[in-house]
Amino acid sequence: MWPVVLILALCIPVHGQIDGEAAYANFLRWRAVPENARLTWQAATERYAAKLTADGMAPSEARQTMSIIASRDEAVLYDPVYAGKSPSPQTPTALLVEAVKGRRPGKALDVGMGQGRNAIFMARHGWDVTGFDVSKTGIAAAQRHAMAAGVKLNALVLSDEEFPFGQAQWDLIAIIYPIEKRSVFRVRDALRPGGIIVVECGHKDGKDSPFEYDTNELLRIFEGFRIRKYEDTAGAHEWMRKEMRLVRLIAEKMP
Repeated sequence: MWPVVLILALCIPVHGQIDGEAAYANFLRWRAVPENARLTWQAATERYAAKLTADGMAPSEARQTMSIIASRDEAVLYDPVYAGKSPSPQTPTALLVEAVKGRRPGKALDVGMGQGRNAIFMARHGWDVTGFDVSKTGIAAAQRHAMAAGVKLNALVLSDEEFPFGQAQWDLIAIIYPIEKRSVFRVRDALRPGGIIVVECGHKDGKDSPFEYDTNELLRIFEGFRIRKYEDTAGAHEWMRKEMRLVRLIAEKMP
């Protein structure tokens, strides 16, 4: 049986030497003070950013620290889901299944991997898979599921702001129903020539959600890629569990 590599990564920096785990813990301690607890999220983050610079942190480092704190805070939404308090998808996304069919396995990255359903599917089909998520609960579940499946999986507790995407490192990057729209802009450099990006997410469709996509937005982001598939259509949203307008993309980086 292959081992599962579970890495509770306290610091694998992509911008400087910021310890994301410590930065978020410090913010939570500050936030727990009654006068700060009463603040809205926006007011709290603005005040905390001002505190960091007043304490001597460079403005650029303070901005990056606040980006990490915001991305780490996404775990508050997902931890209860992965703890089983609400249903979460268990089977791999059909778009990803389609994308890897007949494709030679290589190095794959699962962005926001959650409980590992897509990562484990790829590992079962011979891919060398790394995944990351801010939710320790999700990563712990991915560890258990990979162990049960007998597959090797590199699982990292990190936010997208901390994960080192690197240059020309991956043959496939999957971004499936993220609640951030930052990682998608790192794909162009991170993919190897001939590598593919697989994205499935909701369409903004008038809701103005910050992590969903406008009509043809993904096509603009991946201009110059070979578009293997693009859909803007009604479909079953895997998390909302209802019919919604979705965007789906499979695109290949040109040599």
